[in-house]
Formats: sequence, C-alpha cells, structure tokens
Amino acid sequence: MTMPPVSDHALIENRTFDELEIGDAASLSRVLTQRDIALFAIVSGDVNPAHLDPAYAETDMFHEVIAHGMWGGALVSAVLGTVLPGPGTIYLGQELKFRRPVKLGDAVTARVTLVEKHADKVVAVFDCQLTNQFGETVVEGRAHVKAPTEKVVRPRVALPSVALHDGGPDPQDLTGKRGLVIGIANDQSIAYGCARAMRQAGAELAVTYLNDKAQPHVRPLAEQLGCSLVLPCDVREPGQLEETFASVAKAWGRLDFVLHSIAYAPREDLHGRLTDTSAAGFATAMDVSCHSFLRMARLAEPLMSEGGTLLTVTFYGSSRVVEHYNLMGPVKAALESSVRYLAAELGPHDIRVHAISPGPIRTRAASGIDRFDELMAREAAVAPQRHLADIADVGALARFLVSDAARRITGTVIPVDGGRHVLG
Repeated sequence: MTMPPVSDHALIENRTFDELEIGDAASLSRVLTQRDIALFAIVSGDVNPAHLDPAYAETDMFHEVIAHGMWGGALVSAVLGTVLPGPGTIYLGQELKFRRPVKLGDAVTARVTLVEKHADKVVAVFDCQLTNQFGETVVEGRAHVKAPTEKVVRPRVALPSVALHDGGPDPQDLTGKRGLVIGIANDQSIAYGCARAMRQAGAELAVTYLNDKAQPHVRPLAEQLGCSLVLPCDVREPGQLEETFASVAKAWGRLDFVLHSIAYAPREDLHGRLTDTSAAGFATAMDVSCHSFLRMARLAEPLMSEGGTLLTVTFYGSSRVVEHYNLMGPVKAALESSVRYLAAELGPHDIRVHAISPGPIRTRAASGIDRFDELMAREAAVAPQRHLADIADVGALARFLVSDAARRITGTVIPVDGGRHVLG
C-alpha cells in the first residue's frame, strides 16, 4: 500500500503495528534552498564551510555548496514520525549511505517502504531511499523503529515562522533583555499587548498589579508570560514604586526597558469641563499619568548602565481637541513634552525614550471616558485605513522600540492609529 505524499494541512494519523503490511510505503518531497541549509546549520551547530561558504565550496570536492548529509536523514525521520508509521513511532536505529550530493535547487523525495515486521518486539524495519529530480538515488539505508500500538489522529501542529538575518542575530530578538511592565490590568490592556509581544520575542519580564483587587486578574497573565517577578505597584502609595524597582534591582541587577502604561484622573474631573477642573484633580491626574514616568526614569537610570529604553503611552488628544477627553488632553501633552526632555537628558547614557500614541483602543481605562463607544466608531470610520489599532499592533511597535533595531531612535511620539492622526 502506497500512502499519499505528506500535506502540510493534513491531519497526522498513524498506522499501528497491527495495521502495517509488508510493502506499505510513504514519501515526502522537498526542494533544497539556502534557507534550509542555514536553518539546519543553526539547529545542528554544523557550520562546515562546504555547506555555508560558496567561495570555499568551489575549492572542495563537489565545487559548489551542498546540503548537510543529515538533512536528508531528517526527511526520512519526518516520514517515519508523521506518516508511516506516524505518531507514537520510536526510533531504534538508522543506517544511511550517501550516494550523491544534494545541491541547491534539487527536488528530493524521501520514501520509506516496510520490509520486515517483528511481532515479539513490535519492531518494523523500513528501507529508506532519497532520490533527486532526475531519479538518481542520493541517500539510501534502513530504519528500525518500534511501531505504535495505539491509534493516534492529531491536527498537524502549525510551526512558528522563522526569519534569518545575514551577518548575525535578529536585531529585533529580545532574548537576554529584561524589562519591567507597569500597567497590566487584564488581557485587554495595552500593557498586556506589549508584554506579550516582548515575551514572544524572548524578553524576560517583571510585571506589576495595582492592588489586591487587581491581582487575580493580572497574576494568571503573568504566569502565561513566564514572569519571574510579579509585584504590587500603585504609584499613589508612598514608597511602592521605589520598592518595585528595588525588587528588580535585587533580582536582576539591571534593566533593559521599562513600559509605563498607566493613567488616572478623578471621575468628576475627567467628565467635567477642563475649565472647571479642581486643583486636586488636576494634580492627581498629572502625578499618576505624567510625573510617575519621570519617577520611573530616575529609578531606572542606575539600572541601565549599559543603556536601555523607556516607553510610555499617550493619545493624540494631547495635540488636538478630542471631544470628552477633557482633562487628559493637557496631561498627555505634558507627558509627551517629558519624553522629549528625558530623551535629551538621558541620551548621553544611551537611554532612549519614546511615547507610543495609539488611537482609541477598547481598554478598561478608556471605558471611563464619556461616550467612548461613539468615539471608537467615529474614529474608525474616518481613519485612512478604516481600522483602528489593537493591543497587538501596539505591542509590535513596543517590541521594535526596545530592540537593537531601534538603537538610534529616541525622543519620538509614534502614532499607531490606522492613520487617523494625519487628518487633524
């Protein structure tokens, strides 16, 4: 029985030992690319110049770049592990003989054929053959496997995307970087969207929660993010922000980035006219939404001895009048001005400072703005892209700004709003 070639969209279904019959066969085909060679070298650590250096390869036996021999062996493994016998198969041994080199552009088909069954040990033996587009055998051998005894049908796992960067690591890879994220309230928070993007890029994170009431909403998210530090932090409580940074300093000794994504104004001042704002309400809004960022910058500076990035979140109500935004307009204007001054002051220490400016996003904090649903619908309708940003869009920008790819960018206010800001 010959099984159909592997499909990237098929379910993975195995053949149990009892279902196997002598002569059963399955195959998989791939075209060798330079990307395949590079990825195999990264995974295996085999950087033999015969596979990676065209100039050297010209002087070698085959006079051109060729695949690693075990790249072909990996194709055999893929057939055995995913098709025949499939999931549940355990490798016992593999013999391979390399008959011809596999060159860039070669279309290689790996085919396995069942030749022996040993019921006493549930062992299946397969002949293995790899041929190129000319029908020439490039690799052949024999595999011994312990076949599965139970039926398995599973969806094929979607593999993550991989980007290769000539000359070194991905500049947007955050592996090895450590950051503090302040402002996660729930899974709709801008801060959570940023934290998720940074974690997916490899960063190690510390996150905060506002108080005991907020902790049950934040801690499960922190666990999903693999956060080693989950700390209480209400910037209105004397000493809490300092304690947060002290905990980070004790655990890590350094910081690479900080995200400030908090804002607050008393409801009566937020919903009233700016003209009628109380002095106490104005001071509270400014302290939580703006001055706390300055405090974070001061506390982060000694932990960023090798440079770092400070991020905050603003809104275009800072530079133009947005109905119902009221008190927060002047407060965000002050925050954006602070970004520019901090960038100038901290730039000599290689500390970059940015404000991200999303359009309206449906978050718990935004729900406090009067008639926010109406604002969302109106803004989306007139945005050039006819869509507003979501927390994933903001997270993608935050990841870029804290990465080495943005090492020469500082002092910016960057919109993420479907182009809404260009219309005034």
